[in-house]
Amino acid sequence: MKKLLLVGFFLASASLFAQVNRGELEAGQSEAVQFENYVGTHKVIDSAAAIVGIGTALGNEVASDIENPLSVQPYAKYSVYHVVGGMEEQGLDADILFLNETAGVDHINNLRRIITGYLMAAYGYSNEEAQTLAIFITVYNAVYRGNLSNFSGKYKSSVLTYLTADAVGLSTNWEEWAGKTQIVIPLGEIAEGTASVETSVISDDKVIEALRAEDDKSVPTREKLTDIKEKEAGNASEKAKTAQKEAAQAKKDGDKTTAAASAKEANEQQQIADRKTEEVKAEREQIAKDKAEVKKEEAAKASAGQNQNYLTSLFVVDAKNRLYSLMTVNPDNGQIVKKSALRQIREKTIFPVANVSVQNDDGSKVNLPEAFLAVCGVNDSKSPIKLCLIDAVTLEIKKQCEETLSENSPLVQSGDTFYVIVAEGGKNYLASFDKELALKKKSDVAINGASPLNFYSEGILVTDDSGNPVLLSLPALASVWSSSAAGSNTRTSDAK
Repeated sequence: MKKLLLVGFFLASASLFAQVNRGELEAGQSEAVQFENYVGTHKVIDSAAAIVGIGTALGNEVASDIENPLSVQPYAKYSVYHVVGGMEEQGLDADILFLNETAGVDHINNLRRIITGYLMAAYGYSNEEAQTLAIFITVYNAVYRGNLSNFSGKYKSSVLTYLTADAVGLSTNWEEWAGKTQIVIPLGEIAEGTASVETSVISDDKVIEALRAEDDKSVPTREKLTDIKEKEAGNASEKAKTAQKEAAQAKKDGDKTTAAASAKEANEQQQIADRKTEEVKAEREQIAKDKAEVKKEEAAKASAGQNQNYLTSLFVVDAKNRLYSLMTVNPDNGQIVKKSALRQIREKTIFPVANVSVQNDDGSKVNLPEAFLAVCGVNDSKSPIKLCLIDAVTLEIKKQCEETLSENSPLVQSGDTFYVIVAEGGKNYLASFDKELALKKKSDVAINGASPLNFYSEGILVTDDSGNPVLLSLPALASVWSSSAAGSNTRTSDAK
């Protein structure tokens, strides 16, 4: 078992334990492109489907007129400029996704959802294909963030008119996204009302290098892109064959102009097919080598005793505002193994809970063997104060309660129930929750938002919103009696 040591802090329980495997904790600690996401509580949590829908709405408009330039929702939170045309000019066409000043996206997974919805709606990609392309597009734009010269060498002048050095690409820090992001999506050939992402550009050597820096060398994602490229090669080959037949028939009919145009089309399509085939071959060879290396590294970790346990503790990050964060350290040498990006834990008490159900980003349910229950948030326009569940391995919030808590709410555990003070309609109430953050009971009288919670055999003694003692029954949280300012007791309920 891994000891949870909350160094220097008073704990409501004497010993707290959680099992955390070393191999799991070291996952993600690499030099790859690491996006810094907002990890605090949220006032509103949109569903994954709603976020995908943002991109779908944008893509539907582009799909209606793919062959012509188009600006989609230029004054909304998210805008797309579909910049195509000028066939006589060398360079790539592109779609440019702008995250405008009011854009609320603050996590790379949600940004990728928007792009996924867009690609599915605009260009007919399957969900899996669009998700794969969204990963490559975001890494591509992060690798070339602010590098206007890179885009100048590849895209048509009409595309470049929309790009600026201070915003082109994608910052790895979510705080620099709104109003400062121009995500470039390179497009391949556009014909007969269809188009596609130019996969060769978004998977160049620098992008692949960044993806290979991940612990798993991004093997699954890279394999999926090679499947897309293989499909592209097959489509181009079929187009080449069709054009060759058209050229032969036109030549037979004496139509030299059509024959020449079809022959040119056949040659261009065959070049695309050959290029894509070579890319697939080279990447599959590299993937095979990377698979073997990943397997070897995993075996080495296992043989080196990677099952040793670590210590996870609360540490001060903002003493003035009494905010804390979690860190995991190696007990052998004090090496910091994991720093939580969550810096909004309030008070000095967290509680370990086991086997809790949370919802994944895709809506599926998953069981967390170990998690921490805490009060999180800073009470601003973005981050309300909530009860939250923190994954013991990733140290990220996985779930938050629906209710908003008092700014000065304590957190107390009694058996399998957790007690906090919730804020509702300008008043505060004592509330009980289970370990999965479901509300169980709420007091029938308003109490002070900073009231201590005093547990006795008779019930919970709290301070009401007038400063007087109130006894609440357990587990109902119904008032048994309240004491007036004059000192007389008034029994309000026979609840026990």
